[in-house]
Order: sequence, then C-alpha cells, then structure tokens
Amino acid sequence: MSFVGCVGILMADSGLEDVLKSSFGSVSQMLSGKRFPQNVRALRLVVEELLRQFLLKVDCYSDLIKALDGASAQSRTTELWCENLVKPVFIMMSFVRAEREGDWPLHLWAVKKMLPYFFAASHVNYARYGLYYLRSMEKLPKDVLAHFMKGEHVTRHKPGVWNAIWRDMYIESTFMRYGHGPNGIIGITLQRSALQRWALSMHTCSQLVQDVADMTDDRCKQSEIMVHKEEKLSRIHSDSQDRKNIQDKLKTCIDPLDPANHPKGLVNIVTGREVSDIVNAEKSVEIGKTQMDEYQQSWPSGFNDTLSKKVVTMSVTRKALKVGTTPVIDTGIIYCRVLILQQSRDIDLNQVLQYELAPVPTSMFDDKGQMRISKSKSTLKRKLQVEKSSRLTSNPNTTIIDGSAKLWIIHWPNKGTVENYANNFVSYISTRTSQSDVHLVFDRYHDYSIKSGARLERAGQYASRCHQLSLQTPLPPQKVVLTVTRNKIQLINIICE
Repeated sequence: MSFVGCVGILMADSGLEDVLKSSFGSVSQMLSGKRFPQNVRALRLVVEELLRQFLLKVDCYSDLIKALDGASAQSRTTELWCENLVKPVFIMMSFVRAEREGDWPLHLWAVKKMLPYFFAASHVNYARYGLYYLRSMEKLPKDVLAHFMKGEHVTRHKPGVWNAIWRDMYIESTFMRYGHGPNGIIGITLQRSALQRWALSMHTCSQLVQDVADMTDDRCKQSEIMVHKEEKLSRIHSDSQDRKNIQDKLKTCIDPLDPANHPKGLVNIVTGREVSDIVNAEKSVEIGKTQMDEYQQSWPSGFNDTLSKKVVTMSVTRKALKVGTTPVIDTGIIYCRVLILQQSRDIDLNQVLQYELAPVPTSMFDDKGQMRISKSKSTLKRKLQVEKSSRLTSNPNTTIIDGSAKLWIIHWPNKGTVENYANNFVSYISTRTSQSDVHLVFDRYHDYSIKSGARLERAGQYASRCHQLSLQTPLPPQKVVLTVTRNKIQLINIICE
C-alpha cells in the first residue's frame, strides 16, 4: 500500500522505526509500503498504545480528534505524530473498512483524505492519477453509481461479512496465482495461441470444476464466513505480545503525545535529539493540500507538470557547516569534486591537500558537526588498575565508592517506588561504613562539558524520556533513569538527601 509508504517517508528519523523494531521484523520494508497487511497491523498497534491515555478520557471520535488537535497546538513533535501517523492510520482503517464492507461513499472519503499525503511525500504517480481518479468517480453515470452504492465495486472469494477485497488483489489471488502454479502458463508464454486459450478459458474451467465439486461432495459448498481471523485466539495472543513489546519500548521514549515534556523544535522520541529548523514535516497535510489545489488549477494543460517535493522531513542531512557567514560544503563532496576536476584540468593534488578541507577536526567531529564518541573504556584506566588478593592486604582505613557505578549494581525493584530503591542504596552504603570510613562520590553533570556529548550519545541508544522523580513516584525502568542525564541527577539528589 503506497499510502503506508507516505507515512514512512514523512515519519523518517522520528523514532517510529525504532519503536516498530521492538516487536516486528523487516520494518524498513513495511515503512516503504511493502508487506501488506502486516504493515497496517503494525502501525495500528503502535497508534493504539499511543492513544491509550486519550481513549480513557473521550467518548467518541470527534472528541478524540479535538483532544489531539489541542495537544498538537502545543508541540511541533505532537503535531508531527498526530498528522503523519495517528490520523493516517485512521484513514487506512477507513479505507480497508470501505473495501471489506463495500461502502462506496466511505471509499471516496478515504481516497480524498489520502491525496494530500501523496503530494507531501512526493508519490508523484499516486498524486497525479489519484486526483484524476477521484474527480472521475465523483462524476459517474447514475446507472453505474447505483451499482457501486450496492457494493458491487468489490469482489469476494466466499460469501460472508467483512471479507470483500480490492479488484486488483482478487486478480493477484486468482489469475496470477493460478498462472504461476501447476497447469499454469509456465512453459507456454512463448506460444501465443496457447497463452490466449488459457487466459480466455480460465474462468470457465474454474466454474466447471467448482460445479462438479458441488455435485459430488456437499462439503465443498461454500458457506458464509461470519468470523474474521482477527477474532481467533491465536491472533489475539499475538497482538497481546506485540502490544507488550511496544509498551515496553514506549516507556523508554519521550511520549510523542505529551507536549508538556517536549522542546520547542522537533525531537526524535528515541534518541532525544532535536533537528534543524528547516524541517516542516509536521505541516505536511497543509503543504500537500496547497500543492494539490495548485496542481488541479493547472489542469488540463499542466496535468503532466513536474510535482516537486516541498516537505522537509527529519531525515534531512546537513550538506554544509557555517563558519561565520560562509557555508562550508561537506568534505566528501569537496574531495569528489577535486577528483572529477583533475580529469579535465591540470590540478596538483599535493598542493590541494595542503589546505584544510573541513571547518572542524575530522578526527574529533563528523561532517554533521557531531562529536565522535569513543566506544571503549579509557586505556589509562586499565593501565592504572591493579588487582590484589584480599588475604595479602590489610583492612583499608578509607573506602572511596563510585556512586554512579553502584547505581547500576544495586538491586532495582521491578515494581515499587523511588523510595524503595533509595533505601536499598542507603542500606548497601551503611554496611560498608562498619568496615571503614566511606567517601561516596557521584559524577558531576555540567552543561556543555566534554563528557556531555558522550552521555548524549549513550542516552540515545536506550532511552530519552524524562520523569519528575520523587520518593513516592513509581520507579521507571533502570535504563530510562540511568541513561537520561536529567533523570539520573534527580535520583542522585534524592539519595543524597
């Protein structure tokens, strides 16, 4: 479904892909529009978990939309997730429902709602011909419209409810499926007459086979399907497990629908990093509608005009760094251009490479200006470390304890409050004071310190959600507290007090 691909493009680098990976495989293919209907199910489960807090407070769909619009007005991040994920999933489910039930008006409504997303995500063919399709279907002859209003625009393999499918899907599951199977077209594709005979007689042969089966065995008669596979116990159990995995992942992330804890700009809910101000993905629907109106006004002469992409998503990468007022181009681009120019001009590479090609030391920073983070512990620490047997050493007079390291070691209650963990920590330190004097030392957290870059990189790998901690606060997961600097500072202050 190409519409799912639009969601994948508009939500790129927002954290959605990481959330989906906590429970599903082949996520990149899902977000590209492939693997239907698994991708629709995955997005539906994520939206259900995100809306859990809202569904307890509203009574109907209109109230839910009002609540989401109110939250979107307070945060760009919330607006991004509402406009490019939550509402598109509503549209997807309406589109599927329209086909399953043969509801023609709902089908047209869903298609109309989809079109701005096709323009925003630059799905050019779906944008151009989708709009033409919508306008054509709105002007159907009365006799054709009467058939469509009865649900005759969809097909069914078997009689029943909620089991109608699209025409193209029906063709794929019949003619195309049988054509690649036994007694199909494999081996006769180069024989024009044989291929025509197979294609023109396939439906008649299939009907004869079905009629003979009905006459010989009553069990072959088709019965109405009244239960959908989504209602089976196996699917319910699978959904429950996937929901739990998604819940666990969202607990470690910034809540995208809680604007109170969002920065001013757009933020990745998994890594916690803000993006450039040039990103306008949260306004994708407005931009898509404007572009659609302008394109329609250019008809008929402008039907084949180029449709450019005007939405900048969070996946945008900086191709230049500003030094003062001068933009400095990416070092890789500079080097490639020099190699190309050398083929047509007389350029001395030794002279070129005498000059610095980057505005920052490339050994310490990448081309995006982000500090390169060391993945291993300090070599100096290992050199200074000395191990000795406790039998050969006397009892120490003073013990220095690294409090930040002990936060990871002391038992972390799965269910409890911050006070429970603080008591565990104090009890551990108290047992050490009976043996010697104890000096408890915690890390200091200064803004814009050399270590802050490493901490930011480390936090983005596990969690980014910030909490307001107190003694009676339910204890969040360990990685959420200890990998997010703000949470860790609060916990250290509570222990020290």
